[in-house]
Amino acid sequence: MPRNRKKHDSPLSVGSWIRAVLLCLFLGGTAMGYVWQKSQIHQIGTEVRKKEVRLELLKGDNERWQQVRAEMRSTQNLYDRVRKLGLGLTMPQPEQVLRLSDLPLDAKELKQSKPGEYRTVANKPRRKRP
Repeated sequence: MPRNRKKHDSPLSVGSWIRAVLLCLFLGGTAMGYVWQKSQIHQIGTEVRKKEVRLELLKGDNERWQQVRAEMRSTQNLYDRVRKLGLGLTMPQPEQVLRLSDLPLDAKELKQSKPGEYRTVANKPRRKRP
């Protein structure tokens, strides 16, 4: 007598269906992650390019402003402006010039700087406390 059809097992069990679905979800998730990562790389690359262009523009502006500053600080330009504006300024007399020293008079280990000389102070290591 033939077996009942209702009791006949299907060739694919529930466990294999679950494994197939999980595998599809895993592959789909990794594919979506890959696409998302690529879009992020593209977006960040676009932002970097925009910021590089902005940096070049700012460097150009900086150079132009430095040239303007140098022109404004030039001695000849200042003398011309004084004459043009009629301010009547003249060079100071030697007794009107006050020279400042950068070291106290009792400093023996270092000599005082010459007029117009710029220098920095070197840090000395501290002595250990007894």
